[in-house]
Amino acid sequence: MSIDKITNLRGKAAHQLAELRRVIEENEVLTAEQAQEFDRREAELDATNETIVRLEKIEGIAPAPQFAEARSIALGDGEDVSIDEGVEVVEKRDTMQAFGDWMRSRGTDVEARSTMVTATSGRGSQWVPQEWSNQLIQSLVLQTALFDVAQVLDTQDGTTLNLPASTADEATALVAQEGSYTTPNPTTASVTLSAYKYGHIVKVSEELLADSIIDLPTYVRNQVSRYMGNQIGAFLATGTGSSQPTGIANATTGVTAASTTAVTADELLDLQHSVAAPYRPNAAFFVNDTFLRNVRKLKGSGSGDYLLQPGLSAGAPATLLGSPVYIEQLAAPAASAVPAVYGDPNGFVVRRTPVEIKVLNETYGETGHVGFRVSMRIDSKIADSASLRKLVQAAS
Repeated sequence: MSIDKITNLRGKAAHQLAELRRVIEENEVLTAEQAQEFDRREAELDATNETIVRLEKIEGIAPAPQFAEARSIALGDGEDVSIDEGVEVVEKRDTMQAFGDWMRSRGTDVEARSTMVTATSGRGSQWVPQEWSNQLIQSLVLQTALFDVAQVLDTQDGTTLNLPASTADEATALVAQEGSYTTPNPTTASVTLSAYKYGHIVKVSEELLADSIIDLPTYVRNQVSRYMGNQIGAFLATGTGSSQPTGIANATTGVTAASTTAVTADELLDLQHSVAAPYRPNAAFFVNDTFLRNVRKLKGSGSGDYLLQPGLSAGAPATLLGSPVYIEQLAAPAASAVPAVYGDPNGFVVRRTPVEIKVLNETYGETGHVGFRVSMRIDSKIADSASLRKLVQAAS
C-alpha cells in the first residue's frame, strides 16, 4: 500500500514543481501577493518530498538519504519525465553549478534548487550544497583553528545538549585476590550546549548577478568567511558563557607571569607542566598574535636557538617546546590579560549546526542590490577542566 502511495506522491510532487516553474516563467518579477503564494506552494512541495522520504525509509526502498534531493524524488532517477503542463526535465545540473544559478535567479530557480543538496531539515530557503558548506567551514578554520582541532559536534538543529563531564579523577586501588573492589564515587557535572546564531549579509549588485564571469558562490563564501570567521573566533577565544559561547580564556589559571606584558621561557615551561602529563601529547599553545611576536624573540639559555620552531612542512603549525602553536583572538599582553592558553583541545567542545542561506530580494532593492544572508549556530564549553590551563599577565 505504501508503494502505491509513494508513486502517487511522486506524481503530486512533479505537478507541484511544474506549477512553481510556471509561476516563475509567467512573471518576471513577483508581486508581494504572488511571492506569498509561491512560498506557500514551495512549502507544500517540501512537505510532499519529506513524506516520500519517510515512506521510503519504512518500506526499505532505499536507505534514508543523507541529503534530500527534491527533484530526483519527485521525478525519478535521471529519466526524461513529461508533465501535463508541458514541462520536461532532462538532466540534473551539478550541485555547485545549480547553486550558482539559484543565487543568480535570486532564489527563484526552482529546478536549480531541486538539484541542490539540503544541509538542513528541508526548508527550501535554507538549502545549500554540502560541498559549499564544507568549503565555508574550511575557510572559517583559517580564522580560528578551534573550529578544527577542538572536539567538534555537528548537529542538525539547535536543540540543547547536555553532556556529562568529569570534574575530578577517581583513585584506583589495588584489589587483593578475592578482595572487594572499591565502590566508585566519581565527581561529575553536566555541560550544557546551546546554539547561538552568527551570521553575515553579503550585498551583491544587480550587475554582478548578471556577470556570468564572476564565480558568485565563491565570492559570497569568501566574504562570509572573513567576517563571520572573525566574529566566531572572538567568542571561541574570549566568550564569557553568559548568553554567548564560553571561550578557552575561561580555563583554570596555570601560570601568572611576573610582568604585565612580557613572558619568560621558564614561565612557558611552567605553563606546559601545569597541564597533567596524560594531556600533553595532544596539547597545543593557543596565543594572541602580539604574544606570539614576543615569544618568537625568546632563545634557549644554552644553545641560543629560538624557542619557536617553524613547521616541518608547508601549512604545518610552528612548534613551541614541542607543541604546535595556533593564533587565536585572545587578549593582547596587558595587566591581568590572558594572552595564551595551553592544553589538549579535545577538552574544549564546539557545537555547530548546518550553514543556512537566505535570499533577501526586497531589502536592498532601492539601491539595486540583492542580499545573501548566511548564518549558522554555535556554542562552546570547556568540557574537561583539567585539559586546559591559561597564562595570566601580572596585575601590576
